[in-house]
Amino acid sequence: MKNKNELKFAAVSFSLDLTERDVRRRRMNQIMTRAIQFSAFLAVIPIIAIVLVVAINGLSGFSLEFLTNSPTDQPRGILNAIQGSLIMTFLALIASAPIGIGGGIYLHEYASERTARVGELVIDVMLGVPSILAGLFAYFALVPIIGQSGWAAAIALTVLMIPVVMRTTQEVLRLVPVGLREASLALGVPRWKTTIFITCRTAISGILTGVVLAISRGLGETAPLLLTSQSSNDSNIDLGARMNSMTVVIFEWAGSPDPLYVTQAWTTALVLFVLALVLNILVRFKSINNRVL
Repeated sequence: MKNKNELKFAAVSFSLDLTERDVRRRRMNQIMTRAIQFSAFLAVIPIIAIVLVVAINGLSGFSLEFLTNSPTDQPRGILNAIQGSLIMTFLALIASAPIGIGGGIYLHEYASERTARVGELVIDVMLGVPSILAGLFAYFALVPIIGQSGWAAAIALTVLMIPVVMRTTQEVLRLVPVGLREASLALGVPRWKTTIFITCRTAISGILTGVVLAISRGLGETAPLLLTSQSSNDSNIDLGARMNSMTVVIFEWAGSPDPLYVTQAWTTALVLFVLALVLNILVRFKSINNRVL
């Protein structure tokens, strides 16, 4: 009888200890959750501040004529700069997306361990290279051959966009469960079909995110375009000649002593920000609707 009472007392004591431990863990979990939420809020504050500053300074110069007129028209506009930025970035995307996605798939799915390590090192180096070096590469290697033009600028942007797409593709493929590949291969599906229709389809949202990040980087680059395409007041779209871009317009007008030019530089920055934001929202909405995982 005594032993039974001791066992009951020990069981009740263990239950109380377990409950107290759970309470402490739950309290610590709440504290850490609030701390992480507060840290995330602090990290978002600079982004919100930048958006507000650009919006406040840029809305004063915004008008329909500003979007539809060229720099030689009255009132002055940035139509050719919008066209130039979109065309050069689109050309760079056509080249960088297949190379980046294909390279990321190869490094993760088919390359040997040594080749994958070397490839990752090269990607990391390219990601850390300042954009001015890509502009210098295009300036010394391409400008003497094809001149300062939209083609040279597109190639320079391609060099900067490829590692972004490749790294993102490689990282999202690592998140695909190994069991999906094994199940497909066990059913007799060839490896290349498994890679395309199972692995890549599962990771399509992450791959699209990498493409959007690359586009955003291409739209926001200034240094390579200053050395390759420079700027032009011509509204004609000629890739073999100098082309205007929004980032170059911002660079040139922001340093002007004329307050009107400075205001229009802020407005151009706002237009560039809205274009990048709309693109990100559209792709994110599309990727969420098609998400497999």
